[in-house]
Amino acid sequence: VRMQKLGIPASICLMTQNLLEYVLRGNGGQSDDAYESLGVVGEDLHLLLLDPDRFLFDHDNQNTDNMKLLYREGKLYGRHKEETLITEAFCRISPGKSEAFFVSGFSGSGKSMLVNCLSDKVNAVGGYVIKHKFDVLCLCPLSGVMSAFNKLCLMIKGGDRPVIAKKLMEEFGAGVGLLIRLLPNVSALFPELVSSATKVEAGDVMNARSVSFTLLRFMRAVTSPVMLFLDDIQWADSTALDVIHTILSDKLNSCMFFVGTYRDNEVQVDHDIFNLIRELEMSHVHKTKLSLAGLDQSDLNTMISDALCLYPRICKSLTEIVFQKTKGNPFFVLEFMQSLQSRGLLRYNSLQKRWVWNEDVMRAEDITENVLHLLSSKMNGLSDNVQTLLRVMACF
Repeated sequence: VRMQKLGIPASICLMTQNLLEYVLRGNGGQSDDAYESLGVVGEDLHLLLLDPDRFLFDHDNQNTDNMKLLYREGKLYGRHKEETLITEAFCRISPGKSEAFFVSGFSGSGKSMLVNCLSDKVNAVGGYVIKHKFDVLCLCPLSGVMSAFNKLCLMIKGGDRPVIAKKLMEEFGAGVGLLIRLLPNVSALFPELVSSATKVEAGDVMNARSVSFTLLRFMRAVTSPVMLFLDDIQWADSTALDVIHTILSDKLNSCMFFVGTYRDNEVQVDHDIFNLIRELEMSHVHKTKLSLAGLDQSDLNTMISDALCLYPRICKSLTEIVFQKTKGNPFFVLEFMQSLQSRGLLRYNSLQKRWVWNEDVMRAEDITENVLHLLSSKMNGLSDNVQTLLRVMACF
């Protein structure tokens, strides 16, 4: 306390206290936070030097009730191996050599965040990233795929436009009207193509095979690699996934990296996803399957340490409880930590200038054993109209 009154950061005060406790251990002193070795001291010092804003300096706030946990935005914890796999897969694609990457896992396991970490790398090599997220209420999943490719037209950079316009004319000729009908943004991007397009009657119907072939011909004209990210493909149907197979199996000029994520606990063995995987194998298209589990206790401790701005060794008792309740699912961890804070079981101590908790009280409290119950209780706090709407949606 005296050191804090002199303006010394709480992290240094805590380190000094734990060093003294380490020395006093030989004289019968006891403390759970005492250092075990000088090597651990060195780890803490390295952390202070590596990220002083987070771990060295105090985070003062006059209203401690509004103190927020400082999670690192965009940080992928415990996914270095998976991030390397998806990056290497993208680097393998080339014209006429596309590839597929499937990521499965429970809701909240970080599938989308893993895929999104690749976006900057794709943009850095002049590629394009297009996305679509399916949902249970979607009546025509194929329209979602078409929408993603339609957005691609607006992303094409100025230098690529004349080259692509020329290739589209060579590919479609006067029949470019079919492409414009399928992807309306083509006309905005390449107005010179509109005048040469043969008019397509409004009553003409394009079947799924025609859509697949038209998108394939469009992709052959795109000169840069394209990453197509389809999220929650457990809600996609065979028609939408057939389009993906058609483009990926092309051996000419198309260059696409397809990433599909799905909840493996919501699909059966006969789902169209697995039919797509088998068809890609038969077409000799390279594919990778990856399953995301929860974070292990070490990576979870790093995440909690960052959020609390506390040394990792101090957070281990809290991490053990959080891991027990959430199994390391990142989304559940965030919800559970928020619940602890709202119940006052995790609070910011303005005198110590750090987050504190009582492990024994937490274990004795009637904290829900299943975080799904926690989410359910939050839903019960919604208005009656919203709850009714959710019940109706759950029937589909």
